[in-house]
Amino acid sequence: MTTPSGTWRLVAVKAIRAPSQTDANLSPIVKKFRREVHVWIQLEHDHILPLEGVTIAEEFGPLPALVSPWMEEGSLDDYLKREFSRLSDARKRELIWQITAGISYLHGKGIVHGDLTPSKVLIDRSGCLRLTGFSLSMILAEAGDAIFSDCHSGNTLWTPPEALRAGNEDEDEATHKMPTKAWDVYSYGCVALQIFSGNRPYAWVTSPFNVMNAIQSGCVPVKGIQSHAVYRRFSHAVYNSLVMGCINSSHRA
Repeated sequence: MTTPSGTWRLVAVKAIRAPSQTDANLSPIVKKFRREVHVWIQLEHDHILPLEGVTIAEEFGPLPALVSPWMEEGSLDDYLKREFSRLSDARKRELIWQITAGISYLHGKGIVHGDLTPSKVLIDRSGCLRLTGFSLSMILAEAGDAIFSDCHSGNTLWTPPEALRAGNEDEDEATHKMPTKAWDVYSYGCVALQIFSGNRPYAWVTSPFNVMNAIQSGCVPVKGIQSHAVYRRFSHAVYNSLVMGCINSSHRA
């Protein structure tokens, strides 16, 4: 991308898939997209990925593509896989604090992320975390499964039990439930525990079906965290605040 000064720099372009949809079906989604983009482009925070604009091209499909700065270190998920063994306790605390600051900023603006996972947290060359994907998650939620049914695949590990229950209701009885701040809090707790432990939620469960059962039955997402050195140094109070305050639905209500 060319900057106003005439120099070049790398950017990321995110195209949104919309398979086999007519213009009539896409029209309300495009309107919602424009509203969300208008909100996102005005956000300004150290731990929110800035949106620099949109672009329209045939190769990106029928919907506009999102343009944002290139994050050299990739996602938090990849970062933890590469760096976890070398992360100090102070760095782990810093990572969690930065996510906390980003989510707090969004919630303060009345914005629900709706799909917080380590893949939606990006890291720049200086090690600064930036949250992304929040506006898109709300567009997808409003669109419903009929249009973007495959966009959230693989994110169940960070999904709160009440979101899974909403998806399992009979169509005649269900009301279309949008993500909430409480859902974000659960996902935040799962991400924080992953930073503490180095393990994804429910890492010991191999079957996706069994993962959903574990979530709905209230199983804690990380096993054996008491054995981690970081747990012993932070004390059980920190752990309990994350688990009870974020994972337990009665504390998030």
